[in-house]
This record gives sequence, C-alpha cells and structure tokens, in this order.
Amino acid sequence: MPARIDDLLVLNANLNKTDFAKYLHDREMVLPSDFGWLGDGVADDRAAIQAAFDRAAADGKFVLIPPGTWNVSAGVALGGGARGLIMRGIIQYTGTAPATVLTLGDGGTVRNGEKLYTHLQVRRKTQSDWSSEADIGILARNLDASVLDVRLVEGFTTGLRTLGDGRGFEDSTLYLHRFLSNKIGLDIYCATASAWNTSVRYYGGHFACATGINPTLDRFGIRLSQAPGAYTNHNRHVFDAPNFELRQLDPNVAIPFLNETGGSAIIGRALRMEACSPIVARHTSATQDCEYEVAWANTYRVGIEYTATATRCGNAVYNRHRAPASRHLRLLGGVQNLRAAAFRHSALEIGVEGLAAIATSTTSATTLAGLSFNGLDGITATSRGLLL
Repeated sequence: MPARIDDLLVLNANLNKTDFAKYLHDREMVLPSDFGWLGDGVADDRAAIQAAFDRAAADGKFVLIPPGTWNVSAGVALGGGARGLIMRGIIQYTGTAPATVLTLGDGGTVRNGEKLYTHLQVRRKTQSDWSSEADIGILARNLDASVLDVRLVEGFTTGLRTLGDGRGFEDSTLYLHRFLSNKIGLDIYCATASAWNTSVRYYGGHFACATGINPTLDRFGIRLSQAPGAYTNHNRHVFDAPNFELRQLDPNVAIPFLNETGGSAIIGRALRMEACSPIVARHTSATQDCEYEVAWANTYRVGIEYTATATRCGNAVYNRHRAPASRHLRLLGGVQNLRAAAFRHSALEIGVEGLAAIATSTTSATTLAGLSFNGLDGITATSRGLLL
C-alpha cells in the first residue's frame, strides 16, 4: 500500500479524496499509513496516528499499528466510537513533560462496551522521575465487557490506569504482560462519585523495576485508588498469578498491592514476590475481605501492612511457600501484646492478628476453643482492647 494520500492520487488519476474517504469507510481497518507515516523511530508520527484514530472512531473501525517504532511528541486518543486497536509496533513517547500517552475510550456517561484492544506497547524514551501523577502510559476509560491486552508499558509514573469517570469500568478481562520501571504498574482508579471500578479479571503480569531506577522512591505493582470524594467501593477484582520484582532499595519500600479504597474482595492468587518488601499489601482505608495467596517469596514472613486508620476486617494472607505452618509457630513470640494485635470482625466478634496460643496445662479438651486460653474465664471486648 502506498504510504500517503498523494501517492494514491498519483498512481490513479481518477481517485479523488472523496473516493479515498469511501475506500477507508468500506475497509475494516484504518492504518496511520493512510495519513502519512514513517514508523522509523525517528520521525514524529503523532499526527498520522491521531488522524487514523479519529477516522476509526468516526466510522466504527479498528486501528492497526504496523510493526515499527512510532514516535509521538504528545498524547494520542482513540475515541469510544472505534471498535478497537491492534498493535504490532510500539508507540514511543519522545517528550519529557508528564503526559498521558495513549487514551482508549470516551469519558463521561458513555459506555465503551465490547471493545478489543490487543498487543498494546507503549514506552517512554526518557525514564520518568516519578514526580507527577499526570505521567501515564495507557489510560483506559469506562470499559465494559471488553478485552484489554497490554504487552509492554515502560518508564512512567503510572503504567496503566483503568478509569471510571462519569460512568464506570467493569466486567472486563485484562491480559497483563511486562510492566517495567513504573512507580505504579497498574492503577485501578475512580475520578467521580457516580463512577465505579468493579468486577474485573486480570491474568498474569510481570511488574518489575530495573536496578537503579529512582532508588530512593517507593514503588508498587498494583494500586486501587480514587480522587477525593470519588467512588471508593472498588470490589471483586481478581488477579491470577502476577509476578512482582520491584527492587526494594533502602529506604524505599516495594509492595505488590497498595489499597487506598473502601472496597472488598480483592483476590490475588499464586503471587510471586521477588526483590520486594516482606509485605504483600499496604491498606490505608476501609477495604475488607481481601485475600492474597503467596506462592513464592524470598522471605519467610509476608503480611499486610496497615496504616493507623485502616480497617482490618476479614483480610488474609495465605503463604504457600516455605512451610507456612512452621513459620507461624516460629512467630508465636512476636506478638507484643493483645491490645496491639486485636481487631473487630463485627460488634460481637473479636480477632487477634498474628497470635496463636497452645495450652500447656492438662486438659481433656479436643477443640481449638477449648485448648486456647483454657485457663481463662473469658475474653471481653472493651474500648481499649481485650479484657482477659
């Protein structure tokens, strides 16, 4: 195919711009080559890519990005009218200012449903210093019943942000691959009180930082977050077998999950943690009923870190690596006091985190309730902790 509109006009004197527009409308795919392109890693192809995006959104077509390195000096946006995006090449942001490089879908109350975005690759030519939240590789807005396949996003403050703003992001499937040298690999985010981000399935993902990238700054694989006053009940996000290799270098922390919301049922299965802090998640708000199954970690002790105002209700870490039963027994002496470890499951149920008790006195009890604290008359909840 000729590279430019003018080339087509030269080859066929009878083909005018009206005919060309009809040709694009009849074809299922729109390419940047239809609007002038190079894809050589040197030229700025932003105008050609945006023109292809605009045409696809207007005509309800797919966009195909051919092999090559497609430089953009500013962000590009594919509207929700397009059916989707198929990438064989890579979009490379050549600017230095914070920018959202690739935006997918419309904002507001529009439902971006039944979309297919596959083999997405976006990187920053110059590594971000992670100072700005506006520095985002891929922004996916208000997707519903859609498929999003991210092969590479590299060098940003936030690699991929899924956004509910006006409507919501829900009931979609994400295939995750290489998330490299981002402060936050995946940010699950709500911008307004009427939007939501819920019921999403995630498969795979290698969240990693290269050695020496912003070594004094904290980094996280996956964050669940919201703007001030926005929807906070992020729930039923299920992650299957993600890998985290975040390169903790003191004094920073490197934590797979950062949950700043009040949602529930965040499930991580078969997690791998290498070069991370001995913390699978940091909870800063009222999230509850979260489960993290750690299949491999290069530490014996993996837990949840709670801030002072966080709610510890129904959250659990399942350690499948390095004899978890023996690990728990070794930690029996690590509980400073019951007051520090106590939390409420409900108004009537009291739990003690990180504590196990084994009876040493003679007893005929055969149940855990009978064996634990069998020499005590009872345990009563007070405003300050537990009364034994």
